Amino acid sequence: MVQSSNHVITGVHDFHGRLGIDSGGESSEARRWVEAATEVRNKALETGAKGVGAAKSIGSGTLDRAGAVKGRLAGEIAGRARRRRADEERDENG
Repeated sequence: MVQSSNHVITGVHDFHGRLGIDSGGESSEARRWVEAATEVRNKALETGAKGVGAAKSIGSGTLDRAGAVKGRLAGEIAGRARRRRADEERDENG
């Protein structure tokens, strides 16, 4: 959209030049469009960088929680196996 607007402004400026009309305002208008587009681009990049940071943070938290769950489950499985063996030994001796 910005590129199209700049193209139109340039065409109008050229047309005014051929007619001998001073069109000093158009070049500042084109600069305002470029500045606005640059600002939007910068905000988009900043927002994207924040999104990447948030995704990394969420990923790290998820990984930490998964590790904790894995450790807890491994402990529970080992505990069940010990209890089962103890029960089996009691039944054999019993």
